[in-house]
Amino acid sequence: KAAIKSESDVIILDSIEVYKDVQDKKVIGEFYKLLKHKSVDIRLAALEAMRFNEDDEALKRLIAFGKNKILKEDTDYLTEYIYALGQKADKKATKLIKDDLNITSTSTKEVLEARVYALGRIRQVDSIETLLQFSQSSNRGGNRRRMSPKMRVEVQTSLAILTGVELGDQLLDWTKWWSDNKRSFKISKTEGTISNARLQNKWKSLWLTEEQKAQAIKDFKEDRTQKRKDAKGDDADKGDDKKKKDSGDDGLIDF
Repeated sequence: KAAIKSESDVIILDSIEVYKDVQDKKVIGEFYKLLKHKSVDIRLAALEAMRFNEDDEALKRLIAFGKNKILKEDTDYLTEYIYALGQKADKKATKLIKDDLNITSTSTKEVLEARVYALGRIRQVDSIETLLQFSQSSNRGGNRRRMSPKMRVEVQTSLAILTGVELGDQLLDWTKWWSDNKRSFKISKTEGTISNARLQNKWKSLWLTEEQKAQAIKDFKEDRTQKRKDAKGDDADKGDDKKKKDSGDDGLIDF
């Protein structure tokens, strides 16, 4: 409260950083107020804090904010808001996530992409059917076997995560599989994985905090450096072996 009253953007942003992980209704209530702040940076910082805060109050407040006019006026903000809802992986957010998910939508590509990915976090049958319906509607007049280029990779990813099945971007294969299995299908509590490393890494990165992303990049670079060192060591060993073989040296002391 003191930070907000100060009316200093710097102080408010610092306070959000300090208290972002505090699981307390009053703290989240202050974040909620900042979602409507005149500063874009403060709004986004408050939204991110609520996105990753694990208190149930955060989801409750995010849902309450769903019809705010600022979201309609700022598509970048709306995109981040949808990802915040998806982060919660809670069925209560379904209606807001899939709102306006259709080919006739005037939403930007980024907003539609966020909705498709966020549905991949909502583990229920409705998410699967919504994604398939979206693919079918966006594919009218096109190749009936393949998903439309619009959101093809995103839909493929979310369907694989939800179902644990990998059928690529063949729309006919997905619709046939769902027709054959929907009556008996039960969604696992555990997310499916994707054999395509690029798609799997993309999916995982969507739901990491900035700190977690930075750590993941650091770990990747360190692992890559170590592998290169190991590879050079192996090459050097092979070179030594070759020299020994060429010289007739069997590695034993010659008396």
